Amino acid sequence: MKKIEMEIECPACKGTGLYQGIGEGKGTAVVCRNCKGTGAYSYSYSYNEFTGRKHKDGIERVYLSGTSYQSGLGVINFSKGVGEIDMNKEGVSYSQFLSGDMPHHVKKLGCPMSLDQGACHNKKGFTNECNRLNDGWVGYIPDCKNQINKLQCWNRFEES
Repeated sequence: MKKIEMEIECPACKGTGLYQGIGEGKGTAVVCRNCKGTGAYSYSYSYNEFTGRKHKDGIERVYLSGTSYQSGLGVINFSKGVGEIDMNKEGVSYSQFLSGDMPHHVKKLGCPMSLDQGACHNKKGFTNECNRLNDGWVGYIPDCKNQINKLQCWNRFEES
């Protein structure tokens, strides 16, 4: 365990040593309780130095987060248009992950906007096409009129 100690500007009084709130009238202040009027604050931070990625017992597969579904192993049947997903074929095995492979999105679980909205906004014209398909701005992604065609949206995402 490593520990860093440093003296920083007091965050409560912004280095002035004085506090002025609703109880202090015009032209008055009180001594800052945080730094006791010095304007400085002693800060210490403890951390474990990184020595390499550690092994986590009991993990078989690794997926990307953000699906709003609980992940699990085996075949999962969804009743609302998603169908069947064999989660043992999605993501990557833990040994693949440890070797450097990263999982991809489980495309059947959602459109690109629902699984990685930030990446969609970074692709030129992608969100404009989403809005065009919806006859206007999509304020709530699950209300998108094109959800039934999410695999087409994934193709558009990967091409742009």
